[in-house]
Amino acid sequence: MKNDKTIGELLEKLSQGAREVTFDYDCSDTVMQDFQTIMAEHPELFWLTGSCRYGKSVRGNEVRVTLVPEIMIDDEELNRRRKAFDRAVDAFVSACRSDSEFETVLKIHDAIIDKTEYNFASANALSAGVRNDEAAVRGMSAYACLVDGHAVCSGYAKAFQVIASKLGIRAGRVHGIKLDGSGPHEWNIVTVNGQPYHLDVTWDDPVFAKGVQGFRSYDYFCVTTEEILRTHGIDRDSDAPLCTATESNYFVKKGWCLDWYEFEKAADVIRSQLGSDTVYLKFPDKAALDEAAEDLFKKQRVFEIREVLEKYNSLQTSTTVNGTLAIRFLKK
Repeated sequence: MKNDKTIGELLEKLSQGAREVTFDYDCSDTVMQDFQTIMAEHPELFWLTGSCRYGKSVRGNEVRVTLVPEIMIDDEELNRRRKAFDRAVDAFVSACRSDSEFETVLKIHDAIIDKTEYNFASANALSAGVRNDEAAVRGMSAYACLVDGHAVCSGYAKAFQVIASKLGIRAGRVHGIKLDGSGPHEWNIVTVNGQPYHLDVTWDDPVFAKGVQGFRSYDYFCVTTEEILRTHGIDRDSDAPLCTATESNYFVKKGWCLDWYEFEKAADVIRSQLGSDTVYLKFPDKAALDEAAEDLFKKQRVFEIREVLEKYNSLQTSTTVNGTLAIRFLKK
């Protein structure tokens, strides 16, 4: 059970950059859990790697517990990075502010993707068990995402959490695995208009997007638990709520979802997006998606849409396991 008193004192000291925190009472049973609570809720403390050690001393009736967090940079560098981080956060907050929660979350999602490249070198080092390389470990931080511009999945998720919090959006992180067997993964839970959703900024980055390449994907923007579990596994100790709402799903909000395939309805959705870099249709299952792909592309009925035929003579397409059909029309 967490200790609110210990968390408060620990957060105050860690926020100041303390390299050790001493308590004059026995909190040894909870201090490690309290530290991890802070790590989960305060990714703005980017200089903390998440590792720590603690010791307990007893002299007569006096008890002291000292926690020492792992910090891999010196005070001068820490101060420099804190200033750079604060500037970056302010810039993101200014750019992502909006009148609606949906638009705010969308702007944060897009801004992080546009700013950040996935750090494969850091990911490979961490997968190999490297933990003494500051550059590799930094890749897991919000700093890496918002300032360096390259991070691994936890860096994306922490950056989203920091910016969302600054803009009054409730967000947390989920630890899990990729069901393709490629290792651990981290993404966000975000609350939009009172409803929780899964949101995976990393997998919407073009480097991972399975849709038309080179543009942001929205396959993992405000999705349900059922949908995220098609490709992700959630760790048992992750406190992830059951997400069932669909109102703030990107494709639902845009009006690009079809409950089944019907040519005229699909044509209307396509017409509504012509002129965009990528045109999307979203289906609830693979059967409807396959039916759409067969009819629109193999039978080339997409060119029966007058507005398409007038401007385009070729296209690129791709589909995803989430039921998304992406189209890039190429001008004549």
